[in-house]
Amino acid sequence: MLSLESEQPFQSGRIAQGVERMEMKGLTLTIITSRVSGGLNYGETFGNVSTLKKLTLGDNTQVVYVSDKALRYSLKRWLKENRDWRLMDEQIKDLVSKDKNKESKLDVDSFGKYLIKEYHEFDLFGGLFTNLKGVEPKKGIDNTIKRTSVAKLTYAFSLTPYKGDADFLNNIDAFNRYIKHVEDKEEQVIAYTEQHTAHYVYTLAVDLDRVGVWEKEDRSNEDVLELSEKVQRVKDLLDAVFYLTRSIKGRQENLSPIFVIGGVFSVKNPFFADAIEVCEEGGKLRLNTERLESVLNQVPEKDKVVCGMLSGFFANEEEIKSKLKCMELREAFETLKCLVKSAYGVTEVT
Repeated sequence: MLSLESEQPFQSGRIAQGVERMEMKGLTLTIITSRVSGGLNYGETFGNVSTLKKLTLGDNTQVVYVSDKALRYSLKRWLKENRDWRLMDEQIKDLVSKDKNKESKLDVDSFGKYLIKEYHEFDLFGGLFTNLKGVEPKKGIDNTIKRTSVAKLTYAFSLTPYKGDADFLNNIDAFNRYIKHVEDKEEQVIAYTEQHTAHYVYTLAVDLDRVGVWEKEDRSNEDVLELSEKVQRVKDLLDAVFYLTRSIKGRQENLSPIFVIGGVFSVKNPFFADAIEVCEEGGKLRLNTERLESVLNQVPEKDKVVCGMLSGFFANEEEIKSKLKCMELREAFETLKCLVKSAYGVTEVT
């Protein structure tokens, strides 16, 4: 059985000399993605009809969306494949099952701290365990192990309305080569799949003060990770946003950003989640900078706002650079990483 022996809480990490740690609370980042070539998230299938997930707006137009769960899945897949993040797996059953050779039972707090330390997914995206085998409930305290998500996502909404586009398709090559020989089908069935090509917008919010921290049963908090490891996990998450892709129906769609705005602030709030408004002009986007400027005035550390974009995607690119002090996209992400390190008071991450 895996060891859950209690450890001393971590408080170490290389702290910036002569620099007072800021009162950090949260990171927020609103992202406009690259244009995708087709549907990203499908809902119910009726017979041979696959429908996109859609919402109707007040003016009766429909926008397509990608659920927060679908985005979270794609982020976790990228982090596992590219940053060796450990996702929760069947080995957890060894931790929650009663050890037949011992009288002692699993301690809820030790279990939670172990999951944070060993499983990146549990730390950043949370989890819920109920009816645990071998857990001795304490009087008046629920024995459920619950961690609300530290990294939160909105839905990703298409920036252009859905107009009813769809594919009629089949796979006649596969049918002729092997399907008709192994399945009881005389002809290929035509499938109807809704499609939509668009840029999407979504927002990520991270509770920096909860990364690597276990909220104990007695309502107190305990640090589980070194400060440098906290920084590294948030940096990995930013890398996942920067390089994000989504695999869907045999396609690999690019969801990496063409525009971002956000920062690390003393108030936890997804300030820019509803601030993005665009229209299309000649194959490019025109971003409403006045709307973003008005939101900037609501941010407590206005001078800390980070804005980045890729060149060539916006019709009013020079206006965006001038009014929003927008920098090159990669520079914006490196700046965000520096702000995260500053928030934790760490100068180096090893």
